[in-house]
Amino acid sequence: MKTLFLYIVIIFLFSGSSHLFAQHNNLQQNLNPDSKKVKIQSIIFNDIESGIINNDLKKFSQYFSSQPYLSLVNGVNGYYSSNQAYYILEDFFNSFKVVSFKMEETKTEGTVSYGKGDYYFEKKGRREVAHLYITLNNSGNKWYITQISIN
Repeated sequence: MKTLFLYIVIIFLFSGSSHLFAQHNNLQQNLNPDSKKVKIQSIIFNDIESGIINNDLKKFSQYFSSQPYLSLVNGVNGYYSSNQAYYILEDFFNSFKVVSFKMEETKTEGTVSYGKGDYYFEKKGRREVAHLYITLNNSGNKWYITQISIN
């Protein structure tokens, strides 16, 4: 009887310890600095999505790098100061009124994150769609928008 009890205790300890190690690994993963980066990037992508939907550039212009690259369906193409980029995009969003937008996919590879989605807009009474791509780069402790493409 003592032997059976001892076997049960040993089995319980081994099965319980693997569960404890799994919880410890999950906790470590949540505290991992890389997972914090992903969370910060998710916040930025959410701010971009919300800003586009609500035609509120202030929601995400704070993340512009000093010279983001813009490529827009209206022919704008090149590097601009963050201030110029703000006004170019403001004009773009006023001319190509958003009908709907959702950031459909985001991906991180080291110090670069990518986001993409379909930008449904109305121009001169017609509804159309363009593909929106955004690139974020990490510099120091901050993430910056380095490229916006709406084509």
